[in-house]
Amino acid sequence: MPNRVLRRLFFACLLALASMPGGATDVVRLYRAESAARAPELPDLVIAEAMRRTQRSYGDYNILLQPNPMIRERLLSDLKNGKPGNVAVVVTQPEWEHELLPIRIPLDMGLSGNRIGFVRHGMQTRIGAVRTLDDLRALSLGVGLGWSSRKIMEANGLRLETAVNQETLSRMLLAGRFDYFPRGVTEIFPEYDARGGDASGLEIERELLLVLPLPTYIFVSPSEPRLARRLNEGLESMVSDGSLQRIVVDFYKDALRRANLCARHIIRLDNPLLTPETPLKRKELWFDPFDARRGICAKASHAKAVSPRRP
Repeated sequence: MPNRVLRRLFFACLLALASMPGGATDVVRLYRAESAARAPELPDLVIAEAMRRTQRSYGDYNILLQPNPMIRERLLSDLKNGKPGNVAVVVTQPEWEHELLPIRIPLDMGLSGNRIGFVRHGMQTRIGAVRTLDDLRALSLGVGLGWSSRKIMEANGLRLETAVNQETLSRMLLAGRFDYFPRGVTEIFPEYDARGGDASGLEIERELLLVLPLPTYIFVSPSEPRLARRLNEGLESMVSDGSLQRIVVDFYKDALRRANLCARHIIRLDNPLLTPETPLKRKELWFDPFDARRGICAKASHAKAVSPRRP
């Protein structure tokens, strides 16, 4: 389904349901940084579809967008109380899974855990020679001080340089403070374009793909168990008929095209922070470009996956 069709459907749902005379059975008050007047993000589209396809069994619904307080501790506190919002989409943490009602289906199918990276001019050959996790440990990597990926990289024995934000890390990379700056496949190209492409002194490395199991879940307030069940049933339906992957791939089709994942060498990192309930064995929940049946690459044999070994 084309992106523009999905966006029109989302806004049509918002307008139609917001105008209903107070009869909505379930109300999603979704925390979101963007305003409703701007283009919908992937969580908006997925949640709207999950609610739409459960309408027959659960009844009418309404979707309202709430300003995101941005501070995770504040967001967690608000969600526990169910006010003003009752739903958020964030990268999982054990505390959140314990305190809230998690929908343990990665909303983006784990795509945000696929990392490619920035390098300085002249570093393509050196970084492109990396083939094992031990090779990667010989480099220094940049990562945000408060990012979830930092603890994963530390647990895998990687040498890290940290800073508070992406812009500072980009300047540090240009200054030679570290060698490689991994970024999500879904975020690196807007950052690259905003900096003026190669003219900025940074390039997108062409050979590596780091895969971190780092699921982004829908979290529901514990005061809303019915809504959590409804969203879970909707997402399970979307997984079963393949529509979740179609929405994810269509939404990020430009990034996937530019990332050229099928030509990259995979290094997989362990994530010791995941809870035992993480559905890692449900392969249908995780985006895998090399999957023989569902992947976007022509042949699964193109992948040469490297499993992590402890230092």
